[in-house]
Amino acid sequence: MKSEIKQISEVFSLSKSDATVILISLRWNSFKASDRLGDDKEKLMGDLGLVKVNSSNQKNESVSSFADQENLVSTPFSPHKFSEPCWISYLNNLLENNKEEEIVLCPNPNCVASVGPDTIEKLTEPAVKEMYKRYVLGSFVEANNESIKWCPAPGCEYAIERHEDLMEDDESSLDFGVVCSCGHTFCWSCNLESHRPVTCKDASLWFSSILDTLKNNAWLVKNTKRCPRCNTHVQRTDDLVLRMITFVASVGAAFACHEDLEKSKLDLKAIDENGIPIPTSENYFSFSDGDVDAVMEATLLMVQCRLVLKWSCAYEYFITMHQSAKTQYVKHLRGEATKTLVRHRATQEELMNQALFWRFQLLQAQVVSQYNNHW
Repeated sequence: MKSEIKQISEVFSLSKSDATVILISLRWNSFKASDRLGDDKEKLMGDLGLVKVNSSNQKNESVSSFADQENLVSTPFSPHKFSEPCWISYLNNLLENNKEEEIVLCPNPNCVASVGPDTIEKLTEPAVKEMYKRYVLGSFVEANNESIKWCPAPGCEYAIERHEDLMEDDESSLDFGVVCSCGHTFCWSCNLESHRPVTCKDASLWFSSILDTLKNNAWLVKNTKRCPRCNTHVQRTDDLVLRMITFVASVGAAFACHEDLEKSKLDLKAIDENGIPIPTSENYFSFSDGDVDAVMEATLLMVQCRLVLKWSCAYEYFITMHQSAKTQYVKHLRGEATKTLVRHRATQEELMNQALFWRFQLLQAQVVSQYNNHW
C-alpha cells in the first residue's frame, strides 16, 4: 500500500496525502490513477477536491467564531476551520459508517474539499488517527479482496495475503484452509472455518440448517425414535416408513470433535499468551527457541487435525445422503488424522512434561539451598 502511494506521489509530483486520496477514490488501481493523472491532472484533482476551494459565505469559515483561531483545523484546500472536538465528532460518526471506497470530505456540507492524512495529522487525538489509518488500510484490503482478506476470527486484526503461486493453482485447493498467525484456520473461498473435505456449499448448509436443527433436543424427541435392536436414532418419513439415518450420530461425533477442537484452541492461546514454563538457571535444562516453536507447532497442528475429524463427520453424512461409495475414504481420512493428532499430542506432552520436570528440579534445588544457607 505504501509502495503504491510513494510511486504515484513521486511520478506525478504529489504529496503522499493527495496520492492516498486519489488511490482510495480509484479503488487502489495504480494504472487507472496514472492514466487519469497523465491525461488531465488538474481535472482529476479538481474532481476529488484536491485544489483550493473559494468560500462565498465567510460565516461558514469557522464553526466557533469565538474560539482561538490557532486551535482550529482546516484541510489544505478549504477555508472552513473547525475545532478539534468538532473534527473528532465528525470523523467518528463518518468513519464508523463510511464505505472504504468513499473519500472523506470537509465537514462543511457545502464544501467538496477532500480530507487526507495530512489533515488528520494536525489532530492530537490518537484514537481518531488510528481510526483513519484503519479506514485507509480497509479501503486497500477491500480493493484487493481477491488476494488479501481479513482473518474472520473475532477480535483478530491480521490480514492474510494470498501468494501469486497459489492463485495459479486449482481453486479447489483453497478449500484446504488458511492458517492465520492467531491460530484460526479458515476456508479462503467462503470464510467459514476450514471444512476439508466438505464443500463450501455443504459446509454452509451444515452450519445454517442441519446443525442448528439438531442442536434442539426437542426436535430429536419429536421426530426420532431409537431402533430396538441397535439403539440408533431413526426418523419417520412422510410415508411412515422408518429410515435409518446417520446424521444424528454424525452430529454427535461432530460435537465431541468440536469440544476437543475448542480445547486445542484454548491450549494454543494459552501458550501464545503465557508461553511455557522455562527454567532460567544456567545449571539446569532450559527450553530453546526451537523447543518452544515445536510446542506451538504441535498444538497448531492438533487444531488442524481436529478440524478434519470434525468435518469428516459432516462429510460422511452428506455422502450417505447421496448413496455415494466414499465411506471407506472418510474412514481412512479420519484414521490418518487421528494418527497425526496422536503424534503431535505426544510431542506437545513430552516437551511440556520435560519443562515441568526441570522446573520442579529447579524449585527443589532452591529450597535446599535456602535451607542450607539458613543453617
